[in-house]
Amino acid sequence: MIKLLSLFLVLVLFACSSNPDQITNKKTEGLYDTKDSEDSKNTELYEILFEKDSLLFQIGFNKIDTSQVSAMTAMDFEFYHDEHGITETKQDFIKSIASIEGLPFKTWRILKKESMEVFPLCTDNKQKLYGAIQNGIHDFYQQEKGEKARKTNTAKFTHLWIIEDGDWKLKRVLSYDHQIPK
Repeated sequence: MIKLLSLFLVLVLFACSSNPDQITNKKTEGLYDTKDSEDSKNTELYEILFEKDSLLFQIGFNKIDTSQVSAMTAMDFEFYHDEHGITETKQDFIKSIASIEGLPFKTWRILKKESMEVFPLCTDNKQKLYGAIQNGIHDFYQQEKGEKARKTNTAKFTHLWIIEDGDWKLKRVLSYDHQIPK
């Protein structure tokens, strides 16, 4: 029971209500203009990571598409949770996603879009983009069959996205400051 609860709490992080239907796999050329990098919410990079976030959660987690999650995560993926420890491998993370189908309730995550920030990571004195940090706040919900949905907690997150062979890959996840609603 404790393992199932721990798994649920880790997995609840990854169910989103965003619409991924319009998402494309944009390449990285020209995404980062060093002259206009001060506003993390008004950049093409911000929009790309918002789309990647939506695709990861809506398709990967809500629809339990482990092939989508696998395609979007780095080979050396790691997940750090302030209450439930570390998921040290991509394989373990994919297994945890697959196990969502066995939960006796529906769970999802809603990103507070206004809280999301994106910070580019560059080399060569800001000349070459190699990744980005995405921070934000999200709410988690749960609904048992025949019951009303209820908010289970709010938490902060930090995602480290890296560009590998021209594609964005989620490399590290920090999930922290979980607060239970009063």
